[in-house]
Parts: sequence; C-alpha cells; structure tokens
Amino acid sequence: MLKIENLNIAAGKFRVKNLSLNLQSGLCHVIVGTTGSGKTLLLETIAGLRRPERGSIIFAGRDISLVEPEQRNISYLPQDLCLFPNMLVRENICYGLRIKGIGREEADRRLQPLAVELDIAHLLDRHIDHLSGGERHRTALARAIISDSQLILLDEPFSSLNLGLKRKLWHYLKQLQVDRKWTMLLVTHDLEEAQLLGDDLSLITNGELVDTGPKSEVFCFPKSVSAACILGAENFLPARFEGRSNGFCEFYSPALETKLTVSASYPTLSRDDMAETCYKLGIRASDIRICGSDFAGAIRGCVIENIFKKSRTATLVLRCPQNNFSLLAEVDLSDIAGRAPGDGVCISIAPGSVMALIQN
Repeated sequence: MLKIENLNIAAGKFRVKNLSLNLQSGLCHVIVGTTGSGKTLLLETIAGLRRPERGSIIFAGRDISLVEPEQRNISYLPQDLCLFPNMLVRENICYGLRIKGIGREEADRRLQPLAVELDIAHLLDRHIDHLSGGERHRTALARAIISDSQLILLDEPFSSLNLGLKRKLWHYLKQLQVDRKWTMLLVTHDLEEAQLLGDDLSLITNGELVDTGPKSEVFCFPKSVSAACILGAENFLPARFEGRSNGFCEFYSPALETKLTVSASYPTLSRDDMAETCYKLGIRASDIRICGSDFAGAIRGCVIENIFKKSRTATLVLRCPQNNFSLLAEVDLSDIAGRAPGDGVCISIAPGSVMALIQN
C-alpha cells in the first residue's frame, strides 16, 4: 500500500535520514518516538505538505513524492487540527466530502452515527471557537475518518482527551479500522495506545528509524538501547558475553556482580562477533521482584526511595552495594509493607525478561 524508500527530509538543521518503511494494506502502523524525533515531519511529507530532499513515497503503486496534497487521496489529522473557525462543526467534518462532490444526503448518512460515537452529535451546529480542546480533537478525528480514504494519517489524535474517553475511542477506531480495512499510520507517545491500535510498530529517534516490525516482536524484543528506551525500559546494565549453554546466552554484569541469562533466540544473539559486540542488558522495572534471601539467584540491595502510585504498585529505587548501582523496580504494595528507605532487600529478575541490547 505505502512504500517509503530512503527518504531524506530537512527542517532547518534537523534531518530525517534515509528512512525506509512499508505499510501493509488494511493494517494500522504506529510510530512511536521521542519528542522532536521527526514523526510529524514524516507525516507532513507523506501528506504532501513538505517536499523530501531525496527518496520516494510510493502509494498504491504510484510515486506521489511530488504530487499535490489534494491529489493523493490521503486523510490527515495534524497535531494543530487545522479546523476552520468560520465553519460549523458539521461543515468542518464534511468539508472533504464536499470537495469530493459527495452530496448532503450521503454526507449526513455518514455523519450521524460517527458524531454519536464520538460524542459530538450535540455540537454539530456550533462554531469551532465554542468548543473545548477535547471537542475540537474529536471533530478533527471525525473529519479525518469520514471520507473513507485509502490512507489515514493521524498525528497524536487523542492527546488532549481524558483516559476514559481515550480508551473508548481507541476501541471504536480500531473496530472501524478492522471492519473497513483502512490503512492507517498513527503517531503517538502513548504505549498503551500503540499496543491497542497497532498491528505494526516503528520506533524513531533523532530522525532515524531504530526498529520496525510486527507489534509483538518490537515490543517484546527491542534490538537496541535506543529502542528499549522509547518502549519505556528503565534499567540498563553494561555486560559482557560469556558463552552459550542449554539454549541460553550467558552475560556477566559487573554492576550486579552476577551472571544473567538471555534466550539464545533473542534477535541480537545470532551474530558471529558476539564477544566483540558492546551489549547492555535491559530490564523493565516491572520484571524485578522482591524475593527471600534464600531464593536461588537472589541479588542483595538496599531501598533508597519508595515512590507510591495510585494503584496497587509502587516504584522502588534500589541500590546494589556491589557497585553502588541503582535499579528501578515496580512492585506490589504488599511486597514492601514495613520496608523503609535504608532497609535491605533481595530481588530477583523474572526469567526470560532480560533484553540483550546493542549499545548505540
């Protein structure tokens, strides 16, 4: 459906560099990245609002790199929404349909159920200036999806909505996308949103693609420190490769003064030069457990700080006395009852949870 090859985009001194990406027809592809990483720049270029320096954008078998935006059959919801203040909500939503020559009766047929689901049916005859930020976002989302375009680009479409409404609209949009076989490219910072809506996932930082593939593979098996950071991993330990044994690769962590194992099937562990490769072991805070001192492989530490959350979990800052190395651990409140900063504690790392990351 959409094939991007060696795309280079300039915005002042910032560059998107040699980015290549494939979107499969009928799927939702999500882009996650740090602020200022080039996500919006990429969407604007696909939509035709910017010209690439080099590279090509092939859409439905046609090179559209230099085609005018209105000739691309692409719907785009930008971060700033670009709603028309002189139009009513219904006129804003149906603007693209009117440009395509679709009559009022058909436009109303599409609009009514969409407005109900997005909870804006009571706003259709208001002007944009009389809407809240969340209402404007829902109006812009309706305008982007009402046209049934071949490709829909969404830039942070739920950013100003409360969590309850977000989750409702995530499910609604995903159902529409699946039922109507839309091809969508969505940018978000929200990992829960990416997990629910995405089929494929790409990670971008500093204008470069650091990982891409099916959602489950990218989430579960990030290949680099940059990718794991984008996905929210909190702990990174320098480590050296020690060898293979029984389907696992063993690494020695000087910070913890212990060996940790990673499944030999992890994507970064098929290299011929593993002994010379700079690895870091990534560990999510949620994969660290409080355990007894008699637990096999227990690692001794000290509680530095408790950061309590609203749910049944707390984040501990732990210091490992072996090397004065700190770890973040997300644990159940019941596991730390009675523990205070300065208390000793033993931790274990969930089996199969250690990530072997290429240092970059």
